[in-house]
Amino acid sequence: MIFVLIFQVSHIFGQAVVSVDESVPELLGGIWENDSRYVVFDTSSIVLRTFYQWYDDRAAELPANAEQSDYIPRDRNDAETRTPEKIELHFTPLTDVLYTEDFDKAVVQEDGDRLTAETLNSGAWDMEIKYAGHKLGGEDTYHVPIAVIGNKLYLNFALRPEDSDSVPKSSLLKDITIQSENILEGYWKDTGCANGILVSPPVNSAELLSYYVAKDAVYHIRYWQTDMAYDKDAEAVFTDGDITYKVPKHILSAGKVYTCTVGRRNNIRNIDKSPSLPGSYTLNSVLVHKKNVDENGEESSYTVRTATICAFGEPYLTLTDGSKSLMDIIKEHNSRKKPAPEPLFPPHGVLDFDWSIIEDPPASYDRRMLDLGK
Repeated sequence: MIFVLIFQVSHIFGQAVVSVDESVPELLGGIWENDSRYVVFDTSSIVLRTFYQWYDDRAAELPANAEQSDYIPRDRNDAETRTPEKIELHFTPLTDVLYTEDFDKAVVQEDGDRLTAETLNSGAWDMEIKYAGHKLGGEDTYHVPIAVIGNKLYLNFALRPEDSDSVPKSSLLKDITIQSENILEGYWKDTGCANGILVSPPVNSAELLSYYVAKDAVYHIRYWQTDMAYDKDAEAVFTDGDITYKVPKHILSAGKVYTCTVGRRNNIRNIDKSPSLPGSYTLNSVLVHKKNVDENGEESSYTVRTATICAFGEPYLTLTDGSKSLMDIIKEHNSRKKPAPEPLFPPHGVLDFDWSIIEDPPASYDRRMLDLGK
């Protein structure tokens, strides 16, 4: 069965109501899918594919969807509710939303640096979800951090500020693109990981695992939920031999505060160390276009390649090719008929039977039994 969950997206700032088009990030447009659901953010729809993927159950949708030309009236059956679920969404950016140069949407920083995506657009958001009639643990708003790299959407990822200023300025860098020997080097902040974009309230990670990537090692930094007040300037430290590293003591993720040390302490104990990041990962590729003025007043430009999103494992959703609308997909899937099951005893074909056993039976019964099947 496939459930269709439709999100109602409305943001209220003061008395102004922000429309769906203004509230849903552009990179989230289109129909996203995996083997268990379809998600359409900009029309507030989710399709959960249940009943062994033989039926699309439209568990929630906006009343305004009925005005669309391809709208299909809701079915009346045991799988589909009479009244669709209504859900409110709000997106808070977690990092710069970056587009390739041909979109002409470069992010310009205060120092004049221009940021663009090299080949794949990318962005990350904290998606707040409010379910009508659902309340879990005294909460009515839930968080699902999401990241997009190209046509892939991830739930498990870490973020890092762009670090192009770590490259010393020089007139020798004129009109070239450079990157550090290890593009992963630096502190990667875990954003948390929800168990999915669901009809019911999601469950987020109880602990976070951030990473500090050095030249020859990766340090695993565990954070856990705390009732401490969030302090964005608080730091924690750990050492490896003669080298001391500093990382944020607190992380604010999915509406929760996490810490890597106890109480007022700032020394991190029991740091795990590995030669590389665990498992597979995908980086976005960010180009930082910088300008330099030498001692003679001559201006030159160069580009630094870096990364701000590191997504772990396989994507949660993949963007479809857009050749079909959601209603087209539902109509096609729900018109299918499940084929008859395979017969218990499959067709045997031509029997290969040795008639000599009947025409000239052996004198001995034991002999006959031994000959059978030869």
